[in-house]
Amino acid sequence: MTFSPDNINDLLCSLPEPMLIMSSAGEIAFCNQALTQLSGFSQPQLEGQPITHLLPQSERRRVDVVSWLSRWADDPDPAQLRFLTLELVTHDNERLQVSVRVSRYESHGANWFLVVLRDVTSEHATLTRLRHAQLVTNRILAIGEDAVISIDANQRISFWNRQASSIFGYTEEEALGHSLEMILPTSLLASHQRYVQDFLAGTEGHRLMGQRGEITGRHKSGRDIPLEASITKTVIDGQTVLSAQVRDISERKAAESMLKESEARFRAVFEHALEAMAVLDDSGRVVEINASARNLLETEPSGQFFWDLNWWRETTPEALHEATERLREMTGTVINGATVRTTVQLSSVTGEAKKIDFSLRPVLNSNGQVIYIIAEGRDITAL
Repeated sequence: MTFSPDNINDLLCSLPEPMLIMSSAGEIAFCNQALTQLSGFSQPQLEGQPITHLLPQSERRRVDVVSWLSRWADDPDPAQLRFLTLELVTHDNERLQVSVRVSRYESHGANWFLVVLRDVTSEHATLTRLRHAQLVTNRILAIGEDAVISIDANQRISFWNRQASSIFGYTEEEALGHSLEMILPTSLLASHQRYVQDFLAGTEGHRLMGQRGEITGRHKSGRDIPLEASITKTVIDGQTVLSAQVRDISERKAAESMLKESEARFRAVFEHALEAMAVLDDSGRVVEINASARNLLETEPSGQFFWDLNWWRETTPEALHEATERLREMTGTVINGATVRTTVQLSSVTGEAKKIDFSLRPVLNSNGQVIYIIAEGRDITAL
């Protein structure tokens, strides 16, 4: 059995892919059923029309469709066409994105073009969303406060954002493709290798900051940097990629060191002060009390209300109640933001009566709220 022209025409009409035959002048000479179904035009409405009736010139790209198809006709599957699409306008004026394959053939001394189309509108929309999401992600990663570094299974750097350059001193060009060892102290290379291998082999998908504790990096200048890091692993095209979000904690460490120094100085002054001193919370409960104040008491007062402490021994119940209420009222006044100062009679552990110059001062936060109360007493018995 041989194919006749009619057989070939029937075959082309029944192809599942939309297709058309175009003259060198850009006129549609033939279109199959799949194309009429895609476009909504009938064969008579398309055949004899210019190709721009179906594939108009793009306003965005200014593409001359006839020249464009002629350009690629001798190479029906060039790599460039995988990334280019044309816009097809349907009978209902719907605009579809189509990929194109084109080949040239000669008949009776004239050039003809066989054009195969594929509707990629859905894929194009998905790709556009992915590109947008990728762009947003890249912008966020680029300006984020944390360094973001990705490495492949061989621990070579494949992603390096601006903050990574700021922390480690290497530019993106200097870092990409190089081993992660360039930002690790020599003493930690072996342990880091083991950590990465264990993480790759394990079932965990990520480890958050704080789970590893503090780690150490190395700046381009050679100095060590205290760091925290979160790490995650992702499989992309069968390849495992590790990504780390790295935070420089140098300033925090310095602040913590300064705070410890400040606390040590406070503790030295507070504990060795000759005056009795106590720190109360905003409800009047004792938070801290120094040695001089403890010498006036027989019990550990932390957590008790200041006015309930055993300051007044060997006194009548009436006098004790009066003194306690007076101190409660004074503390309440300070809780409301005022400072009070008075003279009180106290008894020491030995029972010795003492005359104390006593003051209560509020400590306010930036909003003017009382957060602590400083109680201070100075023995003026001898005076």
